[in-house]
Amino acid sequence: MAMKRGFFILILCLLLLPAGLPLEAAETTEKIPTVVVTGSRLAENLEDVPAPAYVITREDIEKSGARNVQDVLNRLPGVVGLVNGASMTQPKGITIRTLTTEVLLLVDGVPMMTTSYGTGAVLGMPFDLRTIPLESVERIEVVKGASSAIYGSHAAAGVINIITRAGADESQWSLKTEAGSQGWFRGSFRGTAAGDGFSATAGYMRTEEGEINLRLLPGGGYDRARDFTGDDFFVRLDGQKWRFLAEWGNSSSSWDYTDFLGVLGENRLKNDYHRISVNYFDGVNTARIYSTGNSKDVFDLSGFTNFDDTSFGASFSHRQNLFGVPAVWGVDWRREEGSSMNRDNPYGNNDPYDLSRTNVAPFAEFSLPLGDMALDLGLRYESWSGDRGADADEFIPRLSLNWESPSGKLWYFTVGRFFAMPSFYQLFMPSRSFGLPNPDLKPEKGWTWDVGVRGGGEIRPWNLGIFYMDMTDKINYVSDPVTWFGQYQNVDEFRAWGVEGEITLPISTAWSYIQGVAWTDAEERSAGGAW
Repeated sequence: MAMKRGFFILILCLLLLPAGLPLEAAETTEKIPTVVVTGSRLAENLEDVPAPAYVITREDIEKSGARNVQDVLNRLPGVVGLVNGASMTQPKGITIRTLTTEVLLLVDGVPMMTTSYGTGAVLGMPFDLRTIPLESVERIEVVKGASSAIYGSHAAAGVINIITRAGADESQWSLKTEAGSQGWFRGSFRGTAAGDGFSATAGYMRTEEGEINLRLLPGGGYDRARDFTGDDFFVRLDGQKWRFLAEWGNSSSSWDYTDFLGVLGENRLKNDYHRISVNYFDGVNTARIYSTGNSKDVFDLSGFTNFDDTSFGASFSHRQNLFGVPAVWGVDWRREEGSSMNRDNPYGNNDPYDLSRTNVAPFAEFSLPLGDMALDLGLRYESWSGDRGADADEFIPRLSLNWESPSGKLWYFTVGRFFAMPSFYQLFMPSRSFGLPNPDLKPEKGWTWDVGVRGGGEIRPWNLGIFYMDMTDKINYVSDPVTWFGQYQNVDEFRAWGVEGEITLPISTAWSYIQGVAWTDAEERSAGGAW
């Protein structure tokens, strides 16, 4: 690994030579600022969003000492990291309000959801936070509650929007390296060439990690994370009214797994990803086309398995005053493709699949004044058609009532419908030696209610809220406890309620104390069962 680090630093030093050369410019042209606010297409800052909302800035990230995006999100109340908080060897995800697959991840506004999720350490999450290197993140916005009326499928428990760092206003470059115990190493390079109303930025990041104890075994000893290496690249071009983003990378890892019979095996995972988008914005119209992809090669007790996920999408929205009322309307289009192939499986090879589906969703959002209060109304119609499973159509509204008191506190009440499509893996269930497909699997649907208040301004911000969620047709994997043979099924009903809050107490100009609190109670029942 030391040789790899030396080679990494040498290559970066060579790249630095042209990166610091400025571009000549006769005059300066200002770019149109891009306003990105998660949870609303009308709000101009996150404080105006009538929902539990949190923002993590670049400064917060640098002060935190976190090694990855999951570590950063894990500090928010009601957000819990999944699987292996200590190691990078396995995919990283989170839960919000006890839900995992019903959380929507956006990167610069682009949905990053796969179609191959199911259960377990490798497949239990619809996204992998390891594909977003921490060095490339400018800020993270988290809005809890039903947001399907704004973003569509999966935004039931909340939305995480990760905004990547923009190019600098002037030509510059930077090189960072850090190292720590257990073989930890991270190095990054980014350089910007800027001119008249245009900038080009490129970068590379490498991450390495050595052995870490994962699990204490009943008879003594540990299952260990053996190693992880990751390489991430990006290119970004910024113009006056447009932006091009390309991010891609790969990682490889291995870790021990001891089964219930005490047999030790080695699991290996290789992951490749990309996301590419072209964006246009002029203050009134916003348009985007994008492509995302994720390919996993998994080697475990069931042999070698490949999962390929790709998506293609386009979005257009238009802002205007409609009869004197601020409004945004537009349409989203998305196509998802997923495939799986398994070989060398001692239990019999899994059935392969190669499936696709398409989504069209017109939407609108309005903000109506009601005396001292404001009523925000979001409307969306989701229409899905695909190769496997029934087609789905759903009308998704969201209503928010908010009032700002004379003391500056924002009180809000929000109720919204949510909707989450099943994955191809859940529908098809390729592991036929352990389960059956379920083409009749229905989308998850339900309602979320949020009531809360926040205030304190920038110096001492605080928030407190309560929520209730009621979901029908929640998808679970139901199996026989003896044979393990099972199927993904819709349970009859799921409900959850809880309290969440956070306060920041400044101690000095350099220090502050942040305290979060979250309590959630959730339960579910099958058909005919009692709560």
